[in-house]
Amino acid sequence: MKNKLSIRELCMVFGVVAILLAGFTSAVSASPPEDEGDKNNYENSHIKSLNKDDIGMSSVHKAKSIIQTRDAKSNLTDAQKKLSTDLLQLTDSAFLPHGQDRETLEMQMTRLRQFRPANSVSPATDGRVVGDMVYVYVYLNPFAETQAIEPYAWEVTNRDEENHLAVAWVKVSDLETLASLEAVRTVLSVMPPIFNTGSVTTEGDAIHRTCDVRTNYSESGAGVKVGIISDGVDHWTAARNSGDLPSDLTVLSNNVGGDEGTAMLEIVHDMVPDADLYFHDRGDDIVAFNSAIDDLVDAGCNVICDDIGWICEPFFEDGIIASHLTSVLASDDIVYVSSAGNAGNKHYQGDYYNDSYQFHDFSRGTEPEYKYLYVSIPSNGRVTVVLQWNDEFGSSGNNYDLYLYNMQDWSILAGSTYVQDGNDNPIEAFSYTNTGSGTVTAEIDVRNYFGHAETKTLEVFVYPNNGAFAYINNIDPVDSIFGHAAVPGAIAAGAIDASDPGNDEIEPFSSQGPVTITYPSQVSRPKPDLCGVDGVAVTGAGGFPTPFFGTSAAAPHIAAIAAQMWGACPSKTGDEIRDALYDTAIDRGSAGYDTVYGNGMADALAAFEGLDCGIDPPNIISFTPPSPVYDNASSSRTFGIVVNQAVNVNWYIDGTHVQTDTGVTEASYVNTSAKVGVWNVSAVASNADGTAMQTWVWDVTQGGTTTVSFDPLKSTTSIGSTTTVDLILDSAPAGLAGCNLTVSLSDPSIAEILSV
Repeated sequence: MKNKLSIRELCMVFGVVAILLAGFTSAVSASPPEDEGDKNNYENSHIKSLNKDDIGMSSVHKAKSIIQTRDAKSNLTDAQKKLSTDLLQLTDSAFLPHGQDRETLEMQMTRLRQFRPANSVSPATDGRVVGDMVYVYVYLNPFAETQAIEPYAWEVTNRDEENHLAVAWVKVSDLETLASLEAVRTVLSVMPPIFNTGSVTTEGDAIHRTCDVRTNYSESGAGVKVGIISDGVDHWTAARNSGDLPSDLTVLSNNVGGDEGTAMLEIVHDMVPDADLYFHDRGDDIVAFNSAIDDLVDAGCNVICDDIGWICEPFFEDGIIASHLTSVLASDDIVYVSSAGNAGNKHYQGDYYNDSYQFHDFSRGTEPEYKYLYVSIPSNGRVTVVLQWNDEFGSSGNNYDLYLYNMQDWSILAGSTYVQDGNDNPIEAFSYTNTGSGTVTAEIDVRNYFGHAETKTLEVFVYPNNGAFAYINNIDPVDSIFGHAAVPGAIAAGAIDASDPGNDEIEPFSSQGPVTITYPSQVSRPKPDLCGVDGVAVTGAGGFPTPFFGTSAAAPHIAAIAAQMWGACPSKTGDEIRDALYDTAIDRGSAGYDTVYGNGMADALAAFEGLDCGIDPPNIISFTPPSPVYDNASSSRTFGIVVNQAVNVNWYIDGTHVQTDTGVTEASYVNTSAKVGVWNVSAVASNADGTAMQTWVWDVTQGGTTTVSFDPLKSTTSIGSTTTVDLILDSAPAGLAGCNLTVSLSDPSIAEILSV
């Protein structure tokens, strides 16, 4: 039954007005997986915000509540206009929403690794911070170099000269001075990314049939290096001790912390136990993330997989990460897999539609009772909202603002009112935490500043956490993939629940395509590319939730399949491996490719058997013994083959696998305990391009005593004549005709044996 709240019911569930959390809160997997909660509890939730007579009044109240904010925005200095809303609030508490204080803002930003209070210790310099510090992106004008900001930065942590970007810790007291520089275009707080979450073997090993490839062809990823980018591997040794990770895992960097990386690595190791595993954390900013990709490539990783979504990256064009990944894929022969995202049931996209009060009507006039987006936020619950529109980054002059309203009194709980005046980024974002004791039901609104902005395509993502959820009013999963997962050469992985009996229903949160790109030209990219399973078992090292839900779990399944294929066919290119995965996927949804399931669910066995590695299939040159073979019970028997090339040889008795010989030209199987019966013994030699088989019929009997007699027992003959004597065997075993018979005379001087 769908949840619908009336205005009377709303008045009973509101708690104390909570505090604005400037910046961004990551959907960390240490709390209950947001995907699982959304799927099980909220996918059918609706809200009716107001009755028709009250809709106009609510817009009036909202408009009144932002007059002060709008007036303040109109009076900003040129330097203040370059600062994101949260940074502006740090420089002057007068910019905070009514009833909210800087102390709480600082505390929340500290938790997000965005703020360091005075006298704290800098992890990088091990020195005392001399004033309040904030972690920022400094976007420079094209004529400037990053060294221009050095006199105003406490510590420059990363630089990207090509994209005119520096990442730095800056004293709050220096923010306006920094922003006043002609070289500086924009200063924004660093928003942490989202994680597309959620002795054990993943259920995906059987569902994706990597286990069949290992059993039938002995391919387990040997010779392939797989790199994972996620939060951390803090407790990976616990998984190693339980046999779920190898002892030789290479950790290039683990400074962010967490164990989602551990869980992803476990999935890969389950499926390709002989692959070499590498890990690098995602870093604290987009430049650091690009460095993580580069470090794994430099380490020789053939397959790289991440589960990260950077919400500050553009939705309608390729940003710094997407552009860098495109360059890496063009220059390095790798397969790159990224989670498609978990925003399918937390996303909206559509052209601006005026509700007559300059607020955007998300229903475009079709739903007068619930025209906006709505969230429920329990005590300590969090929600992050990101708005972008289809202007080019660095060139937006269309001013849209983003607000979160308490539906009880229409006060502003959070907002983002960054100024776009011609050379700015088309983005607004905020994060809000309910610090009260009760649940807050809130409304998300987009307002056209003074009504002057052109009609643009608006895209909104809502990221709830800690029990918060988004109602599905006006939510649309279409076009909910963005960032580097939208790069054409990367594999964007959607998710199907492993417990789904048919494995044919997309997870409700799995982000969908197509991807609308506006710059440098209008294009619609087909995404996602493949689906993997989620809801799978991991060890739970470090308290990580199990089962593991989300496209974060789906992506490493696909990475493992790519590694298995590449290990079997090392001469193939990354593009060929990727295309083989697409061509052999199990179709789901609409016939052929669709933007919900992509090419379908990845199938390791079909991909392996359909891959032409460009080598000749094996040929068995000789075998021993000849068939059929006759033996007595409990006897020992050796079977052997010689092959024309080094291959894997699997041995079977009546279809049951009994032995594997890896990379051999000569293979043998010894059975020392033959049992009565007629058996088929098979040797199957295989490589990626074919198989050869030799089968023996093995007849094993019980055995026993055989009586030998002669007919006649006595014979009298003359010298020089010939006598024939018949040999009679009583209870002779079957197949004795194949044995050697020796007949001799006790006294060779009186006669000789002419023939037997």
